[in-house]
Amino acid sequence: MTAACASGVGSAIAGATRTGFSASSFRDTARRGGVVSRPRRGRRVPVAPRASLADFGVGDLGLGKSVQSSAGSLETAAFSAPSAAKGYAELFPDLPISVFGVSVPDSARALADAASPVTGAALDALPDDARAGVLGFWSDEAASGFTLVTGNAEYELFLLVLAFLWATGRPGVFAGAFDAYVAAPLDKVLLDKSFDVKNVKLGGRLGDGSFGQVFGATDLKTDADLVVKQAKSVQGAAQLQNAEEYMNRRVRRAPLAAIGCAKYLGSYDVVEGAASPSLVWAREGDVTLEDLINSRDYPGCLEEALYGDVSDSDDFAKRTNRAAKTVLRRLLFTLSQLHDIGVVHRDVKPANLVLADTESAFKLVDFGAAADLRTGYNYEPEQGLLDPFYSPPENFIMPERIPAPPPLRPIAASFSPLVWAAFLPDLFDSFSAGLVFLQMCVPQLRGRKVMDPNGAFRRNLEDANYDLRKWRKVVEPQGWDFSALDVGGGLGWDLACRLVCKRNALQRGRLGCNTALLHPFFWTP
Repeated sequence: MTAACASGVGSAIAGATRTGFSASSFRDTARRGGVVSRPRRGRRVPVAPRASLADFGVGDLGLGKSVQSSAGSLETAAFSAPSAAKGYAELFPDLPISVFGVSVPDSARALADAASPVTGAALDALPDDARAGVLGFWSDEAASGFTLVTGNAEYELFLLVLAFLWATGRPGVFAGAFDAYVAAPLDKVLLDKSFDVKNVKLGGRLGDGSFGQVFGATDLKTDADLVVKQAKSVQGAAQLQNAEEYMNRRVRRAPLAAIGCAKYLGSYDVVEGAASPSLVWAREGDVTLEDLINSRDYPGCLEEALYGDVSDSDDFAKRTNRAAKTVLRRLLFTLSQLHDIGVVHRDVKPANLVLADTESAFKLVDFGAAADLRTGYNYEPEQGLLDPFYSPPENFIMPERIPAPPPLRPIAASFSPLVWAAFLPDLFDSFSAGLVFLQMCVPQLRGRKVMDPNGAFRRNLEDANYDLRKWRKVVEPQGWDFSALDVGGGLGWDLACRLVCKRNALQRGRLGCNTALLHPFFWTP
């Protein structure tokens, strides 16, 4: 039977190659070859592919191999394939064969070959019924000349591209499913620690906010130093505390994001049935970036914190530029990893960057205002949780006209790539990171109240329509020092201008954290 399949399909493709591709004649001939058995009852059993992308010169994504392994002793049919360019031209007559001298079908084949191990592994991981369904559909699709769904191969390609972007775009549909149904239960069992209130001894207060208080503490069982955050008895405090617990669990399950955030350990209830738990982190340090920026020996104190010693150079501009670059690079990387899992922090500022003593690096803290846009948790379209000192001019991570996310999280997650691609909520955090960068580099911006939304800096910036170049022309004659940003040909200044700016009508116009990391500023010493 296998030989008959190979002979029938080989004849079909050879005929299509000689006389010009005809979807209907190809389907009829392929069906006569008999490739996929269709029992009257039971599931579809894939035997051998009637056709594949390889037959048209653009690779098979490893599906031929997967079909072979699924079919057991059956062999993959050997096809008489046309040349790459000719097969591609038959499938997509309206698309160019080369772009800027680069062969499109050859590039497609290279990409397909590179993806083969991944697609093969993904298929092998599926249950038998699901794998059989995927391979059966692919065989039908290939046999139809890739016109099974829309009747046109180019429309089919367009749908495939959209499906690929949906599946791989932020914040990640499949990654979200894995996180919700696999990583979350394992995290709760393996990593979450439930503390006993009797074994946690609170120490001095480390911080005090509108909705919570932060204390140093000691675990009496292990003598470990801890940080404990407790909600205040004010309206909305318990909600923010619960949101922070949720976000810290989410971050802990994302290793690359967790590297740049405070190490969350677990929680405990001060009293039984409390509206929100007390949250516990490892105590990695007490000094914040805000403390160092406002120190009299800046940038020396920042250099010592990052590199272990203070430069003896008299060029303060270069020293400041180097230290600020180190801090900003790590901050942007951490934020980009958070955005990859759908979390927007919404409260990026120097006071929320704590120096980890053992790592000589700053870690991001305080996720009470963060929003999980993969599931819609802690996001309300008409409510903006933010620090007005460091927030962008739009004040909301997405336009207010956006409806609230569906209550069912799987449905919200399925729509999240479309919403993210349309409105780029990550640009909210990149603006705040740009202000932190400016504050590190411009001496006149150092101070705890300089960023006040009613202060001179924000008023002047608003008057310049958030165009830093126009704003600089106003303040530089007054003695403002931009030398640290002008080091290396002004690459730091260019990056700041691309971060601290308004969005355009399409919700673009500002660098995201991931694209900002590609800026030449980070390539220079």
